Amino acid sequence: MIIQVANAAGPDDCHRLIVVYDRHVDRTKVMDQTGNPVVYWDQLSGEPDAAEIIPRLVQKCLCTLSDRLPFAAPLYPETVILTALGVGGYHSRHADNVRQNEQGDWVANHTPQRDVTAIYYLNDAFDGGEIVFERQQLAVRPRPGFLLAFPSDADHLHEVLPVRCGLRYTLAIWFTKQQCFALSMTALDAPAIAVCASVRSGELL
Repeated sequence: MIIQVANAAGPDDCHRLIVVYDRHVDRTKVMDQTGNPVVYWDQLSGEPDAAEIIPRLVQKCLCTLSDRLPFAAPLYPETVILTALGVGGYHSRHADNVRQNEQGDWVANHTPQRDVTAIYYLNDAFDGGEIVFERQQLAVRPRPGFLLAFPSDADHLHEVLPVRCGLRYTLAIWFTKQQCFALSMTALDAPAIAVCASVRSGELL
C-alpha cells in the first residue's frame, strides 16, 4: 500500500526546512550514493526551526500511518534526515529493508529494522527526480508539502530518477516496530497510538 497525501506540510514549514538544510549542509560528512550531502536528526535537534518543525511533521505522519497501514504493533521513528539531490543525483532501484543476494533471494540488508518509509517533499524547483514504483506502475512527481509513505519491503521496490536541473529537497523518515531502534525525539517517545490521540485532540498540531 502506498500512501499519498497532498499538502501534508505547509509552505512555511517547507521553506524553513530548506533553509535549515542549507545552513547545515557544509557541516555534514555523510553523503548518499551519488555524493549529495545528508543531514541527520542528531545534527539538527539543536536547531530551533528543526526542533519545532520536524517532530511535529513526524507526529502527523505517524497519525496518518496508524490510520491507513494495517500494522498491529506501534511504530517509532528510526531515522530522520534532510536531503537534497542535485543535478545527476538519483537512487537506483532498491527496497529499504532487504536486498537481493547472488541467488536472487531477498535477504535482510544493513537496515532490516525499517518497516515503513515516509518522505515529505519540500520543493518543486527542479526537473526530474520522480520516484518510481515498478511493481505498482506508479511514478510520483514531487511537489511542495506532499507526503509519500509505503512499507519498506521488497513489494515496494522503488527508484528515484536523475535530477536534470535544480535541487530536490526532502525530509525522509523511516519507522520501525522495534522500540530499541527508536530515535529519542521527546514528544515522540510514546507509541504511535498515543501520539495520534494527541494529534487528533489538537495538542500537537
